[in-house]
Amino acid sequence: MGKRSEYWTYHNAKGEAVGHVIRWNMPSGKTIRPISRIADGRWIIGGMPEPRPLYGLPELLKAPPGSRVYVCEGEKAADAVRALGLIATTSAHGSKSASKTDWSPLIGHEVVILPDADDAGERYAEDVADLLGKLRHDPGASPKVKIVHLPDLAQGEGGDMVDFVAMRGGDAEAIRAEVEDLADIAEKIMRVLQVPYNAPRLIRMSDVDPADIRWLWPGRIPLGRLTLLVGRPGDGKSFLTAYLAANVSNGRDWIDGSPCPKGSVVLCSAEDDPADTIAPRLIAHDADRQRIHLLSGVMTRAENGEEVERVFTLADLSTLRQTLEQLSDCKLIVVDPIGSYLGGHADAHRDNEVRSILAPVCHLATQYGAAVVVVAHTRKAIAANADDMAMGSRAFTGLARSVLHLMIDPDDMTKQRRLLLPGKNNLAERPAGLAFDIGPGEVEGRACIRWLDGEVTITADEAVNREPQQDDERRTERDEAAEWLRRTLANGPMLASEIKEVAKESEGIASRTLDRAKKTVGVEAYRPENPGPWYWRLPNTEAVRHAPKGTCGGDLAFCPGDSASAVSSPE
Repeated sequence: MGKRSEYWTYHNAKGEAVGHVIRWNMPSGKTIRPISRIADGRWIIGGMPEPRPLYGLPELLKAPPGSRVYVCEGEKAADAVRALGLIATTSAHGSKSASKTDWSPLIGHEVVILPDADDAGERYAEDVADLLGKLRHDPGASPKVKIVHLPDLAQGEGGDMVDFVAMRGGDAEAIRAEVEDLADIAEKIMRVLQVPYNAPRLIRMSDVDPADIRWLWPGRIPLGRLTLLVGRPGDGKSFLTAYLAANVSNGRDWIDGSPCPKGSVVLCSAEDDPADTIAPRLIAHDADRQRIHLLSGVMTRAENGEEVERVFTLADLSTLRQTLEQLSDCKLIVVDPIGSYLGGHADAHRDNEVRSILAPVCHLATQYGAAVVVVAHTRKAIAANADDMAMGSRAFTGLARSVLHLMIDPDDMTKQRRLLLPGKNNLAERPAGLAFDIGPGEVEGRACIRWLDGEVTITADEAVNREPQQDDERRTERDEAAEWLRRTLANGPMLASEIKEVAKESEGIASRTLDRAKKTVGVEAYRPENPGPWYWRLPNTEAVRHAPKGTCGGDLAFCPGDSASAVSSPE
């Protein structure tokens, strides 16, 4: 057969070699032959006697109780995991031979199975999990079994840990962190196979040291916990998060006089442009922008070795962990809106899928002491309980320790007065509501939050049920779209194509509804240059915003318009 290409050795509990697995890479494909030592000490070509030892048995026996052990299909994949500095093993002689192996050395450990990305790999993982579940030993020592599917492996093509390492560019430290994070959250995002025992894990409360709740904004936003900020599109949620970020960056007292810890801020913003919207709003709120960081994506390597950027989601727990490691003083993480950061495979309306993403994030927040403020839109239907207005699964409000509601004051005829009202609060008494509007501030006259004096006595539940309801659902949608248009164009003209895209993708406003709202508001369409793109502006707008690269919007200062006049158009 010629020179072997790969060679693996199995040992017994004494560390003696009892078997070899030899692989040759032939023109027709790979060829694998086992060589085994039998009872009289002779070596033969064939499989090892049953029960066969696990691969790397001496190392497994030295592992402390409770260690995490990864099980792969095949020695090469197990070696790839071991090269990361992790404990790994496999069974000998193929995916169908798991039952011929002694799995008892894994008793007392946490077992994470990494199946190959094909049907054979799935069957092997199920077989191993079943075998571990049948081990009849002390319940407290029974192995805890998890199955973790490595991301980005094409199902059906048989990819394994070797391929995963290659896809990640071979960065052992980063790959190890990612695999460990996947294993950490496997109970939440993957099916956990139950062993025959259901031993309780008891914590004697006399052994628990009481601890005070730490606050970012006392009574409203706790540190190390999840806070849900709920509101309709256009009501000012992003303005409020800009205020929060600015205050944290400066350590400036909150508007109610309570102290604010100073630290770094991480922004995850899927809807607002960093240059024409986020930065101007931070400037308007007098932020220390050196302390505020936009987590815009995840850098990775393609198969050809090129560095590429992909979209960040909350499923990228290792990326978020690395971010918090780099920003050791981080006090606030803003996720705006949550629907854009669950990842493509999570359904925002399913409790288990929402919890599988957010629960690990909550754990990470507790570990690093950062407040996580998650922005959510409201449902169109009216609910008696304000907390039920959050769009999506009830897991959002269930996981949040504090819920804040931002809405237009239902008693304000101008529709400019906003209310920030507390909802659910598990950690403190509900604080008083606050009121603000949005208008020119002290920094270059830029739009910002302006807090208003006066006691706010209305509750979130009362405010929700006092909002006007329309009998005609189409009219309700049109009115909401009209209000959104007014706010969107309040700072100046914008590209018609940009408005339509944001309305559809971010706000869920149908094209027909937007057209009706455009007529209701009296929006004017015009071309600064002909030929050229169409813009929309509010009626009687005398200035046209200058925007580089043919786009408008945000909080930049106005500049003199050109002589273009509004004209009727399909836009």
